[in-house]
Amino acid sequence: MMSKNKFIPTTLIVIIILTSCQRNNFNKNISQKKNTTTSNSALSIDTFSTFPPEIDGCSCYFSNDSLEFKKEKYIYINNFAETSFLKVNGILTKFIQTDFKEIDSLNTIAKYKSGNLNMTLEVKDGKQNGDETYLKTGKIKLTNNNGKTIIKAFYGECGC
Repeated sequence: MMSKNKFIPTTLIVIIILTSCQRNNFNKNISQKKNTTTSNSALSIDTFSTFPPEIDGCSCYFSNDSLEFKKEKYIYINNFAETSFLKVNGILTKFIQTDFKEIDSLNTIAKYKSGNLNMTLEVKDGKQNGDETYLKTGKIKLTNNNGKTIIKAFYGECGC
């Protein structure tokens, strides 16, 4: 016959183990939800290699650096008019120019909008790179309506 004193500690141990496992699963689920929320609200600027059909003829195309540029991996492209593309969070996103300022003979700032995204492009002119192309450097600033911002330096060229 089992005494009451042995039964209570055994039962207590089983209850503690079960609630401990449930608490660990609960904390694990909360942690996973936090990570999902964070990654969904974060911004990334990704590379692409194929030009969208809207880009034909004269254009600017920029990469993260000269090595990616040589490999034809781009982060930004425009059509020398008001249409630009940036790959945001894995999706090639079309932007429309809302403002353009020539700061001086070598520097420009252009602003673009696409839904809840705003992009500012600061471009510095470089040397001539080919018959009709010129090197460009600068930075892209991308902001969403939640205040998340990413700034990336770029290297590329513009030409026909």
